[in-house]
Amino acid sequence: MTIRGSIDEITPLFAAGWAHDDRAAEPLLVQAMVNGAVVGEAIADASRPDLAAAGLGDGRCGFRIEFGAPVDPGQLAFVSVKPDRGDVELPRTNLTGYVDAFRALRARHPGVGWTRSIHGGLWTDRADARRRLAGRVAIGAVGVETAEPLGRLIEAGHVLLRGALAPVGLEARAAEAVARLPEGPLSPRGSLDEGDVLGALPALLFRDAALGLLRGAFDDQPLVCRAELARGVTGFAQPSTAEPLPSPTECAALVAPVGEGRLLLDIVRDSHALPEFTPAGESRWLAGSAASLALASAAGASLDTVLLGETDLAVIAPGTLYRLRVPQGMTALVALAVPNRQTPLRFLTGEFGDFTLRHHSGAVLAM
Repeated sequence: MTIRGSIDEITPLFAAGWAHDDRAAEPLLVQAMVNGAVVGEAIADASRPDLAAAGLGDGRCGFRIEFGAPVDPGQLAFVSVKPDRGDVELPRTNLTGYVDAFRALRARHPGVGWTRSIHGGLWTDRADARRRLAGRVAIGAVGVETAEPLGRLIEAGHVLLRGALAPVGLEARAAEAVARLPEGPLSPRGSLDEGDVLGALPALLFRDAALGLLRGAFDDQPLVCRAELARGVTGFAQPSTAEPLPSPTECAALVAPVGEGRLLLDIVRDSHALPEFTPAGESRWLAGSAASLALASAAGASLDTVLLGETDLAVIAPGTLYRLRVPQGMTALVALAVPNRQTPLRFLTGEFGDFTLRHHSGAVLAM
């Protein structure tokens, strides 16, 4: 049996491609499998004029396999398509956006932890993150009080630290300055009000609960390299595309309310677990990319809404899609934190990086 073919498109609902056997009189039956279980099958007899033109018989060798139930987006890299009664696994074209070498390595070594991105990333995004967390707690690398919020960050892609900014959020002078400033990024070269707010950020963001969580997730001291003010309803965003970074998979967004009331944080459920690429090959880690929204829509994602009071702090993982709904009279302070080993690209190009505040804990704010 001489079989050729490929998987050209894959989504949580179906896999499509082609399969052709030079010697077979009948079209092939192909099956989609996840972890050894068949999740759908189809006859590869759909017309493909492009394949006919390439000399593959009459070109009737295309297939579209509808899955019996939606496949978890995080498992799409493990969907295989094989001819019935055969062991040949069809390769993936570049259109599927996955690197087969990584798939093969992961399949042969299922016990080895791997991240959802070929770029790597934080250990909290690894397949074995829960086991690693338990090990870190056992050896004392992560405190028991930090283990619970870190576990929630691993599972949900975000965590709300209730009362982390108690007894009050920003000091009065900085809060008044926030109320006078327009929304948008804060600049150390801006007004005196911006200077007052930036000067108050280390004492606000590096309190014990947040600092312990970030140190645990980063394996390093945190560095805040971006801060901005948001009002009204923002568009959906993810921390990894907020700032040009050498490793966009190593970051977190911190959201703190300023003012009396409650702001709403909408999270696209399980968006941190989306695959790295769309079926068209677009990476969700690219700045300005709509890939995450496209993947979330394909997966039929829904929203979780979290309410933040003035002493609460939300920590959002790199690939998590979120938006803010800020009531009138309030402002959301959004800061981008990365491990201290990171260097934002604008620092390397000499645009910024001449403003640094060091917290007594060792954490840093650099703009």
